[in-house]
Amino acid sequence: MSNRIQFRRYALAGIAAGLVAAFGSAYAAGEEQAVVNISNAAAHTNAGAGLTVEQRLREELRVVVMDLIQSGAFGDTAPQQIAMNVEAPPQKVSNLGLLVDSKGGTRDGLHVLAVTPGGNAERMGLHAGDVLLALNGTSLATDNAAGTLRQTVDALPDGGRLDFNVRRDGRTQNVGGASASMYLPAMHLSIGGGGGGTALASNAAGSPAQGSYPRSTDTAAGCGRISDFDVAPRQQQLHGARIVAIDGVAPGPHGSKSYRVDAGTHVLKVSEHIESKYLSFNDRARNAPVGGGYKTVTVDVAPDTTYLVAARLNEDQRNNPKDGAYWDPVVWKEVPESCR
Repeated sequence: MSNRIQFRRYALAGIAAGLVAAFGSAYAAGEEQAVVNISNAAAHTNAGAGLTVEQRLREELRVVVMDLIQSGAFGDTAPQQIAMNVEAPPQKVSNLGLLVDSKGGTRDGLHVLAVTPGGNAERMGLHAGDVLLALNGTSLATDNAAGTLRQTVDALPDGGRLDFNVRRDGRTQNVGGASASMYLPAMHLSIGGGGGGTALASNAAGSPAQGSYPRSTDTAAGCGRISDFDVAPRQQQLHGARIVAIDGVAPGPHGSKSYRVDAGTHVLKVSEHIESKYLSFNDRARNAPVGGGYKTVTVDVAPDTTYLVAARLNEDQRNNPKDGAYWDPVVWKEVPESCR
């Protein structure tokens, strides 16, 4: 992984942490780095009592940027030369409010380190010190217990039921309740003056913040975005996908999730990223089709609209890998979003 990609990953995690804390939202069980960042940012919210939402957001962003500079995330770049733009599509966030030990030994279950006061996990009856043995009948006494927990929570529809089997003080019991989630709005964030600054992340070609795509010089028709950011609801048989090419051109750089395009018709070349647990055949059969198993989908892009792409699992062909019969690329959601 390059330093630029690493920087983007951690910088975005820190900025997202500040945004979540500023709005007073609980965090979902997730990667340990993200949880730690959110906890650090949340520690500063007490100073924002009585402030407006905008004032709180500004304060949290200031703290996050200060932490990034002090931690060396920007390298040797002088603060007055830092210039970066960050954009993210709308995101669904599972609002569980649970901190687990995702790196500890999990063969005996997933250990709860803390719960957010007033959060969903606390309302269900979970406590710090609990050991999670199973969720909705699926064992959490595995090496990938944290991933199983995260995937189960993310896949539930709003109001879906979470039932935990828990060991507490040497005894097992069941606790649970309805899940809760929220949608974060699309984000457009600029830091630094930009004039003469060092663009550590920007919307220009070659940036890790947002993908580039060859566009015409005629901007009269406007522009939109195409995104493969994976927030597709699994209960609708929608899964992760990757945009391989737009109109025959590979967008980049690797790792981007949103691509700005001219308004009009575009042909997308897409690969599926369906988790293996949803399929009955192995990866060898899965990757056998000529052309790498890619499929195409056409999208008519309207100005100031973001289109979310996913892989639809065809239930009646779930067990048929021949010619990729088990899936199709789809544009499953359109989100009004200004394109600049």
